[in-house]
Amino acid sequence: MESHHMTRQVTIFDVWGIYDQTWHKPHYPAYPVKTFKIASASTLVQAERLVREAAADTKGGPAHSFRVVEVPLGRISPTFDTLSEYIYDHLGNPVDRRGYPSNLGLFEGRTPEQIRFRKGDLCEVLRDDTVYLGFVAEVPPSVEEAARLNNHPFTLDVTDDSYLVMTSERPDDHDHVDALRIFKPRFKVHPAVERRLRNAYADSLTFWKRMEIADITAGERIKGFAEEQGWEIYLERPGWYGGVFRMTLRGVPGFKEGMDLQIAQDKAQKRPDRIRNTFLRLAGKPAPGRGYRLKVTDCPSGKLHYF
Repeated sequence: MESHHMTRQVTIFDVWGIYDQTWHKPHYPAYPVKTFKIASASTLVQAERLVREAAADTKGGPAHSFRVVEVPLGRISPTFDTLSEYIYDHLGNPVDRRGYPSNLGLFEGRTPEQIRFRKGDLCEVLRDDTVYLGFVAEVPPSVEEAARLNNHPFTLDVTDDSYLVMTSERPDDHDHVDALRIFKPRFKVHPAVERRLRNAYADSLTFWKRMEIADITAGERIKGFAEEQGWEIYLERPGWYGGVFRMTLRGVPGFKEGMDLQIAQDKAQKRPDRIRNTFLRLAGKPAPGRGYRLKVTDCPSGKLHYF
């Protein structure tokens, strides 16, 4: 009779403490923390007992939070490759968990009870050695949303278990934050700080639509400037914020095969007068003001000009 020997994977639970480094100073909109591995345990129950002991011990300074990470023994395991992960607040109380391997490959969404924040909520974001105050702009997919999205060729993974959070006063500045790295604010938020963030959050709700309108307007202006000179133009608008307008111009003097040109999005939106002056000079005509000095670099199709 053939026998099969099953080897059980041996794991340990590493306990990490995140400690506040500026408890005697104002905290928001950001403050530094330090992360230390403080213990290891053979079971989750034992690890949670160690978390409670560490939370009661303030020798390392006031705690921000704690993590328990299950990792395998006997094989290579990068810090981001965990079998399960558990998050606790500064008092050692459970906050959130990911009870499956981070490399499992399929994220099946969160139930309403598991989504701890809502759009517009103030929150803390733990990023490396800094905690930032922010606003939640989007929440992780629900179980129903995940089921629908996972029917497509591209499925959700652990990176989709995240909140979209604004952590600055720029309406375009958002981060996808792991659901296990977001916390409720622990300190008083100064009204001026909250007001600036709320204004930026409100602005962000229409930011991308306004950017799209601005790009369409800038693109139509550029086309008009080119056609004013009798040139043919193929133009592609930016695909993201901070991108470039890509175009090919035909009929430009001295460019028999056409001219490949890129214009930075901010210049296209804010300085149409200088773009028109540049086109006038390329056409060999006088311009009423300043233009841009063209720069050139090699590209697969020949020379790429930009300014």
